Parts: sequence; C-alpha cells; structure tokens
Amino acid sequence: MFRYLKEQVAGIISDGTLRDFCRQSASGLAWLEDQGVRFSSRMMTGKNSFPGGAWGLYFSGNEANAPYSDRAVPAPRGHIVQARGYATGHGLMKALIGTIGRRLRGRVAVVDHCEVFQLLVDARGTILGLRCRRVKSRIARGLCRFVNRIANGFMMGMPGTGSAIRRLARHFSGRREVMAVRAGRGVVLATGGFVFNRPMVEAATRGRVYSPMPLGEECHGSGIALGQSVGGTVDRMDRLTYWRFFAPPVHFLHAILVGPDGGRICNEALYGATVADRMIERSGGRGWLILDHATLQEVRADLRKRMPVVQKILGWLYLNRCRTSAPDLAALADRLDIDPTALAGTVADYNHRIEAGRGDEFGKSAAYRSVLAVGPWHAVDVSIGAPGNPCFSLTLGGLRVEEASGQVLGESGVIRGLYAAGRSAVGICSHTYISGLSLADCVFSGRRAGRHAAQQ
Repeated sequence: MFRYLKEQVAGIISDGTLRDFCRQSASGLAWLEDQGVRFSSRMMTGKNSFPGGAWGLYFSGNEANAPYSDRAVPAPRGHIVQARGYATGHGLMKALIGTIGRRLRGRVAVVDHCEVFQLLVDARGTILGLRCRRVKSRIARGLCRFVNRIANGFMMGMPGTGSAIRRLARHFSGRREVMAVRAGRGVVLATGGFVFNRPMVEAATRGRVYSPMPLGEECHGSGIALGQSVGGTVDRMDRLTYWRFFAPPVHFLHAILVGPDGGRICNEALYGATVADRMIERSGGRGWLILDHATLQEVRADLRKRMPVVQKILGWLYLNRCRTSAPDLAALADRLDIDPTALAGTVADYNHRIEAGRGDEFGKSAAYRSVLAVGPWHAVDVSIGAPGNPCFSLTLGGLRVEEASGQVLGESGVIRGLYAAGRSAVGICSHTYISGLSLADCVFSGRRAGRHAAQQ
C-alpha cells in the first residue's frame, strides 16, 4: 500500500505520515464500523469507475494497471459504504451523525444552520474561539432543513442546481443572531475545498480552468479563508482534478486515446482523474478515443447490459453527443484536424504489437486490447472541455498543516489551537485525486486533529 501511494502522492506529505496512514487504514475502517458505518466484502474484479452500493470492494484507482501494478502488488482499495441507492456517502454521514446524537448526547452539542465568520485570537496568536451567525427561529431552521434535504438530491449529478435550491433556504432564515463560542481545546476547520468559489479558483489557477463543471457542493473555501485570516498559509491551491471516466462501457478501453498530434497519450485503463492529468500534461487537455466499427458495436452491446443508470447516460452522451465518424482513418483525421500520417502510424503500431504478441506501449492489459482495423472509423471526444459530456472538477489544495498534529501552519510555525482536515488542508490527495482515498484522508486527518486537540 505504501509503495503504491508513494507513486501517487508525489512527495506532498512525508514518508512518515504516509506510513502512518497506511498502518492506520484497517483500524480506521474498524472505527467507522464501530460508529455504525456498514461495508461489504462483495468484490468487483472488472474495471469500473464506480460500481455503486450493490458492491463492497473494487479496484477504484490505478492499482491494477501499469505502470503502478509494476511497482506494487495490486490490491482493491475502494471500500463502498452500504446504504440505499447508487451513491451511498449519505450512509456514512448518517452513521457518524447518529453516533453524535445517540452515543455522545450530552457530551457533544450540535449547533446547526450556523455560519462561522470570524476566528478569535489572543495577543500571542492562539485561537480562543469564534464568532458565528445562526438562524434564530426554530421554525425557520425547520424550513431550512427541509429545503436542504431537497437540495441533497442534486449533489452528485447537478450540484449547481443544489446550490441554487440552497440559496432559497436563506430566504426562510429570517433574522440571525450572532454568537461567540469559546474554544477551550481548539477549532478544527473541515469545510471542504473551494471549487464553488469562482473568484478564488480563478485567482489560484490564474484563469487556467479546463472545465466549468464543479463538484463538491458548498465547497466555497470558507474554512480556508478563515485560516488565512489569522495567518495560515496555503499550498497546492492551483491543483484541480478533472474526472474523465469512460468505462463502463468496458469496450471503450479497447480504443486508443490520442491527442492533437495523433500520438497516444496513456494507458486507456488508468483511473479517470489520471487520464485527465495525462491529457493536460501532454495535449493541453484534448483527446479522442479512436474506435473501429467492430469496437463501436461492442460498446453498444455493453450499454445494453445491466449497469447503473448514471453510467448508461454517460455512455449514451459519449456515443451520441461526442462522436465523429468517417469512412476511413484519413478522413477522420481531417475532421479532427489531426495529422493523418501520425494517426495512421499510431493505429498501425498498436495493431502490430497485438499481432506480434508484444506488450502494449503503455502496458495496457491484454484484456483491453484488440486489433482496430474495420471501418468506418469513429472518434469520441473525451477532451476535458468537451461540450457534449460534463467533466467534473475538484480543488485539491488548502491550508498547510503540521503533519503530526494537523495544526495549521503560519509563516513562523503552528497556529496554536487551529486545525484543518479533509479538503480544507493539504493532504494525501493534494497532488492528484486518488480514488478510494479522499474520504479516507478526511477520516485520517480529522481523527488526527481531534486526538491532538483533545489532549490540550
């Protein structure tokens, strides 16, 4: 696990912290189960972007594919929470909130519909507490809760719609009261990233945003801004992850992904965020899957099989809104504005390696390789900014933290009493998004902050 993650983390955190994360992974899962979170041992062995709540374990990232499988023994790392529906994250939150409401009642007070707008510090810079605005009326809080519950249904597929609905909740909030809260042990900022704060994203990336489709509703950067307001420093703010998933249908993996120069970009079976990274690095975020007609027919057959509705929709969008067809490769290259000689050479080399029994240029598994030779030819636009199919994005940077405690770092050291966790902080997923590990990083960094604060 350490060898695999070391390749993915790219030195963003120290080897010591990464080893701690790996050693604590099993106990962290057991801790979640102790809070009532449920997992299953039912494992999917095939390639899938996310198989849904019917499954319990799968190869969620790059574990089973070259070059990562050459450096570490492949192991499935995607643990799926067991709950109702396809996206089951609500089951995790329900369990954790239930622990607070049942097991910790009387010890933990929850103040909801409350917006923190200021951290309070003493003359030495130690955090004393915070100021916040809370919806005052109980009836108004009930209305806000109802509207937010409706908005939750749009969080994954239509996060912009969910945010618009949540803005309605503010109309029901009425007058707000300002409260000051004393923090005897510390304040933990765990408010997510800032992908929904467009000015903040533009400033961090200097306008280089490849897709306008944010994912991570209510990630407005409020916690990061609070940390900065008391001297907290940030890192990796320019790092965004983009998700380009195209399997299932699994036969899309039999295609080759080429850039504007007609050359292949990477192993097509890599994790969707890694594929997007490679496209940005090598072709400015542009790429097409090149299929012959026989492979296209296999893709259509895949779509007739049973799979989650969301994956059927994505496959349909690729085939019907992102596809360009031509009778031969030269005509297809002309329509894509690609050098026809380079594209023909790429396809010929791909086929020759298969026919000669040689390994793939990028180490793609034989299970996803087949000769491409039967026209007409097709190109599916999987560019990050392709208009026919949305490409979601998340921010990865945040507040710098001292890795042993999770305390926020200022220019001259830790800010005593202030912690950051999850996507509000620089962590395991701050170089690239590592599927199956973003929530694990939240649990790891949140528990780290909680343990240290409890000792103060």
